[in-house]
Amino acid sequence: MGKAKSTSFADDQVRCAGASGVDSVQTITASEWGGVHIESIKKIADEQSDVDINWQTIAGAINILPKIRAAWPQPGIDLVAGYEASFQEIARQNWAEPVTAANVPNIVDVPEKLLMKDSGGNIINIPRTITATLWFCRQDIMPFEITQLDDLLDPRLKGKICFPALTINSGLQLLSLALYQGGDERNIEPAWEFIKKLARSGNIGRVAKSGSEVVNTISSGESCLTFECGTHAIELARKFKIRYLIKMDPQKTGFWTYLAHHGWCVLKGGNTDAAFKFANFVIGPERNAEFNQLVGGIPANIKSKVSDEAKLLAFNNEEIERYTYIPDWSYLTEQSGAWLDRWEQEVAPLL
Repeated sequence: MGKAKSTSFADDQVRCAGASGVDSVQTITASEWGGVHIESIKKIADEQSDVDINWQTIAGAINILPKIRAAWPQPGIDLVAGYEASFQEIARQNWAEPVTAANVPNIVDVPEKLLMKDSGGNIINIPRTITATLWFCRQDIMPFEITQLDDLLDPRLKGKICFPALTINSGLQLLSLALYQGGDERNIEPAWEFIKKLARSGNIGRVAKSGSEVVNTISSGESCLTFECGTHAIELARKFKIRYLIKMDPQKTGFWTYLAHHGWCVLKGGNTDAAFKFANFVIGPERNAEFNQLVGGIPANIKSKVSDEAKLLAFNNEEIERYTYIPDWSYLTEQSGAWLDRWEQEVAPLL
């Protein structure tokens, strides 16, 4: 089996994983985030020989939805990586092939609370990772100890904050500012006031358009503080002293943690059997543990071992109640377009 490069949506697709050129081998097209995610899933794919994959890298799970809509009913993709926000839209559009214990036997070892359903009551997602999205900083280059979100305005952070573009994280970064100022996803105005003040301060040195860009700017030392998925935070913590800004009375500090899960949907009309077969392989106990150890996530399969580094971002039931916020994912998705337009009109000119 040879190594293959990942491709972007606009690029030619590249064949990856599985046995070489055997007629019985099935081929699917699958989307995946770049960076550590595409590298890790390729390693897992190389451990099986039943399914070949044409990988398409994506910067954000939401960004792939317009492409599917435009191409439907022949989207040209079989296995779509995503999370709550994108899964809910896929369920509304009735794009997903139902998931059952017959086509994905390992789904019985995934907590039922992670399973999402369409209007017909069919399970439409295949969870593989439980993760947290949070504020964190690179402690070795932070000029002071941050204690609350107001500290983002400190002049010592001039040009040192990486603020993710609203095209990623479903706008949770904006929601975090709203919650700190007494608002929420349906009362987002306080967030706009805060982000404009932050933009004027000159403290935002980088607006990252992907998780990989977040990793790069923190790794280079260009930025020392950001908001991003915990898998990227753990990836950075393997090389740098990273402080997770979690479990710090969010009512006072503003540092809420947002729990989510990643996984796949199998779209209708394509190579569904092969897509289910590969997804089932990945969420098996051993492979799910291996994949999440590589990406720094918590396995969705309850029989999988959780790595020590991922345990640092795990929450027990009491901590979930005190320190985490579960947003209205559907509402966030509905607002994404309007928020992007407003960012371009009101915030971007201030940067």
